[in-house]
Amino acid sequence: MKQLIRFTAKCILALMPLFIMVAYTLLFPMGYMDEEYPSWHYTKMVEAGKLKPAAGNDVSLILGDSRAMADIIPERLGDSYVNLGIGGATTIEMYYTLKHYIENNGAPKRVFIMFAPFHYSYMDNYKTRTMYFKHLGFFEAMEVYGQGKSYGAAVFDDFDRFDILSMYSGLPDSYLPALINAKVCGRLDDNRQRYDEQIRNRGQAYYGTADGCDYLNYEASYTQMDRGGEHTLITQYFDRLLKLCADSGTETFVLQAPMNRASWEQLDAGYVKEYFSYMKKFENDNPGIGFEDEIPCYENEYFGDSSHLNARGAKIYTEQVFDRYVKQNE
Repeated sequence: MKQLIRFTAKCILALMPLFIMVAYTLLFPMGYMDEEYPSWHYTKMVEAGKLKPAAGNDVSLILGDSRAMADIIPERLGDSYVNLGIGGATTIEMYYTLKHYIENNGAPKRVFIMFAPFHYSYMDNYKTRTMYFKHLGFFEAMEVYGQGKSYGAAVFDDFDRFDILSMYSGLPDSYLPALINAKVCGRLDDNRQRYDEQIRNRGQAYYGTADGCDYLNYEASYTQMDRGGEHTLITQYFDRLLKLCADSGTETFVLQAPMNRASWEQLDAGYVKEYFSYMKKFENDNPGIGFEDEIPCYENEYFGDSSHLNARGAKIYTEQVFDRYVKQNE
């Protein structure tokens, strides 16, 4: 019996560094995660009801990817607006974001949905951000994985359920490289600063900060929409997101992200036609939701990089959103 106790004690002592590492990765992600993490954390805190960044009960939300996050300034729309857009998100992340928000806070008054057109076809950051940052609940992540595999979504070819379990358990095979690069907690101050900025700006943050950009965005090279497995999964969740908005009685508008003139002039006419035909189906199925039917074109000087408005551009675009959708509906 004593030998068994000694053996058990030795095993526990031998595994203690692993237990400590796992506890740290699960409890203190601000210390080692990359610079994208604070914005995802902000969205998680708001949707969970742990952060109340807007005045009043009639909160309105901006949902989408980095273009929504950078291009729409909440404070210029009103005190009740919050930007929950996050870099690399698709309809999948935003469906669960809104679902959790409603469960914890009640239905928002109004929702603006805006994604880059390519994010209706590609889940380019799903593993490295959505999974890595554990944005979905564990069983939600497993559900998405199962659906994606059944559709043949390419993003799921390089990881499986054991990888998801590893990430959600905080195991070293997933997080040791980040811990090494961050020297365990070397990113804490920078991440806290970014998170504080997210709180002050109600979720809005810029990606590009140049005084102008004439580089081409992703869509400028497309001649048709990719209709593969990722598109199928995104489409399913787009439908679920819109129905969630409708069922909750939330006034909803689907916006189109502005493009710089350089990219806009290179858009393939066939791709644009196919893209808006895709959008038209959702518009027909959701008559109570407003859909924009063209992509805004802004001069190159208003872009901080090839895809995102700079501060001057975001101010102009947000004012146009205010005049079109907020001022007329208050």
